[in-house]
Amino acid sequence: MKTEERIARRTIFPMRIFYGWYMVAAGMGLHLWVSIAWVYGIQLFITPLTQTFGWSRALISGAFSLQRLEGSAITPIEGFLVDRFGPRWFMVAGAFIIGLGFILLSLINSIWMFYAGVMTISLGMSLCMGVPRTWAIVQWFQRLRGRALGIGGSGAFISGPLLIIVVLLIDNLGWRQAFQVLGIATWVICMPLCLVFRGRPHQYGQLPDGGPPKGAQDGSPQVAAARGGQPEGDFKIRQALTNKSFWLLTVIFAAQGFGTSGLIVHMIPYFESIGFTRAQAASVIGYFTVLSVFARVGGGWVADYFDKRIVLAGILACSVASFVLMANITAYWQVIPFALVFGTAFGAMIPTNGVVISAYFGARNFGAISGFIQMGTAASGIIAPVLMGWIYDETGSYKLAIYVLIGVAAAGIPVTFFARPPRPRVESPV
Repeated sequence: MKTEERIARRTIFPMRIFYGWYMVAAGMGLHLWVSIAWVYGIQLFITPLTQTFGWSRALISGAFSLQRLEGSAITPIEGFLVDRFGPRWFMVAGAFIIGLGFILLSLINSIWMFYAGVMTISLGMSLCMGVPRTWAIVQWFQRLRGRALGIGGSGAFISGPLLIIVVLLIDNLGWRQAFQVLGIATWVICMPLCLVFRGRPHQYGQLPDGGPPKGAQDGSPQVAAARGGQPEGDFKIRQALTNKSFWLLTVIFAAQGFGTSGLIVHMIPYFESIGFTRAQAASVIGYFTVLSVFARVGGGWVADYFDKRIVLAGILACSVASFVLMANITAYWQVIPFALVFGTAFGAMIPTNGVVISAYFGARNFGAISGFIQMGTAASGIIAPVLMGWIYDETGSYKLAIYVLIGVAAAGIPVTFFARPPRPRVESPV
C-alpha cells in the first residue's frame, strides 16, 4: 500500500476546529482532575495520616522525594518511546496506573505500603501527565505552540476551589474510602480523555497549527518539514546532551522546581502551622491556582515573542518575591498578594519550559531531550520536600525552610542570561 493511501486511511475527518485543539482541551481536563485528586489533594491527607499512624512529616515527605526520583529516572526512556510510538497508549496506561495507586493507598497499614502507593501513582503520572501530554502539543503546534501549551496547562486553574471535593470525601467517608473513590473516578474521567491524543500530525494528513507555516507555498521546504521531514534546527539527542545550554537550562529548571516541589507537599501544612484552619489553608491553593490562569495562558504567549532568557529570569524573580511574602504572612488577607505572585511564577513555568526546550532543541526529539532535562532536575525535587519536613520536625516551624527556597530561586536568576539559544552542529556523514 502506498504511503499516501496509508495516510489517507488514518486522516482525521475534516473539522472546522483543528484537531490539535481537541488534545489541548483533553489535556486541560486531565490536568484539572489530577490536580484535584493528587497534586494538591494529597496535602489534605497528610494530617489524617500522621494522626492515624504517627508518622513524621519528613518520613511522609520522603515518599514524594522518591516519587520525583522514580519519575526522573524513567522520563528519558519514556521520552524516547513517545518520540517513536506516539503518546496515546502510554497515557491510557498511565491513567489506569494512577487509579490503581489510589486503590493501593486505601489499603495501607505501614509506611512501606504508603511509599509503594505513592510510587505507583508516580509511574502513572509520568506516563499520563509528564512528557506525553506536552509532546503531543509540541508536535501539533509551531507558530501557536506557546499559546497552546499555556491553554493546555490552564486546566488546573480552578482545581484549588474544587479541593472541596476531597475535603468532603475525607470528612464524610474517611481517608481510606476517599482514596477508593478518587481511584475509581480517575479511571472514569482520565482514560477516555487520554484516547483523544495522537502522534505527529503528518501521520494523519495534517500540518502543525492546521496549515502550512505563514507565507509558505505548497511544496516548499517549510511545508515538507511540517509534513514530517527533518526541520532545520532540530538537535540529535547526543548533540543536545553535549551542549552547554542544555545543562544551563537543567540548572534553571531545577531552581524553579525546588520551591514548587516543596510547597506541593507542604503548603497546606505550612499555613496550618501558622494558625490557619484546614479550610483556610486549603483556600490558599484555591487563590493561587485561580490567579495563576493569567500566567498559564499569557506565559506561553510571552515566551513565543520575547527573549526566553528574560522570561525565565522573570519567573524566578516572581518565585523569590512570593516566598518573601509567604515568610512574612501574619494575617489571612495577606495570602492574596502571595497567591497572585506565586501563581504568576507557577503558572508561567508550566508552558514556558516546554516552549524553551522546543525552541532551543527542536521538536523531533523533544520527548527524549525533555526527559533528560527532567532527570537532571531530579535532585531539587528530591531534596525540597524532605528538607522542608525535616526543618519543621526539628524546629517546629517552616520559617527557615522558606528562606532556603528564597536562596535557591535567587541563585538561578543570573544563570538564565548565560543560556543562549544554541545552534546544532553539522556532523560529518563519515
